[in-house]
Amino acid sequence: MTVWIVLRYCLYKSFLLFIGRSTGKASWNGGLCRVQAEKACAIMAAKGIHAVLHSDPAFPVMLKTIPDFPYAVFYRGSLEPFKRQCVSVVGTRKICRETARAAFSFAQSAVQDGQTVVSGLAYGTDTFAHKGALSGGETGCTAAVLPCGIETVVPYGNRFLAAQIVRSGGCIASEYAPGIPAEPWRFVHRNRLVAALSSCTVVVHAPAGSGALITADFAADYSRDVMFHEAGLRAIAVETAGGCQGKKVRAERTCGRFLEEGAPVIKNYADFVAVKNDAPGTHVCKNKRQLELFKAQG
Repeated sequence: MTVWIVLRYCLYKSFLLFIGRSTGKASWNGGLCRVQAEKACAIMAAKGIHAVLHSDPAFPVMLKTIPDFPYAVFYRGSLEPFKRQCVSVVGTRKICRETARAAFSFAQSAVQDGQTVVSGLAYGTDTFAHKGALSGGETGCTAAVLPCGIETVVPYGNRFLAAQIVRSGGCIASEYAPGIPAEPWRFVHRNRLVAALSSCTVVVHAPAGSGALITADFAADYSRDVMFHEAGLRAIAVETAGGCQGKKVRAERTCGRFLEEGAPVIKNYADFVAVKNDAPGTHVCKNKRQLELFKAQG
């Protein structure tokens, strides 16, 4: 069964090449697909990796709702975390002490409330989010999405954290078959899955041009909520005042653009819950009188 799943995955990737959905030269090599599938299956058997197709009932439901869904998900651990309410926690790799605590505390409170914390296992914000989730006692549950085949962990320094996530009943997932290396563009593809898996993405600390803002863009495109943590906005203000503005980026690659469009700012998980429970449009509606309709019906 596993061989058939991986073979179909390889055939699908080759088909995308054939119809021109790649910048490389279109080609078709059935024999090579077979070899790649057999190699991937050998790695999966050795590393305890499983696969689920988009057509399978066990496929994460939230991923089925996006137009660019993955054909298959390869994973270690359990898919059970994706059956719970999920919240994605993202941010920069270079965080300060305050935002590290914010990511840890938010994730800890989220899992204690029955949620699954989704992130990308990167250094910085992702690491503290996963650790915070794991510290949530017996309810601790977190899932990490990788930009490569999951027989290896990227970054390598988080391999022990990845093992802890699996042991705790969490999940390490990827849309890429074993043997696929991490490349710069795959990190962006990974970000879309982090955004898609949750009803809301919380940006803890994202300076201008940060990859976390790409995740926020995906979340908005998928009609998910986007929120910003107050601690991260304070940190950015301090960095900017101190001249640490980093590379120049377009205005749309900043937190300010999301805030101008009505993205809520939260202080902690309790704030997050309060915002989620507010009437639709409360934080983005320019004409507050329109919201009286919800109050009247309530």
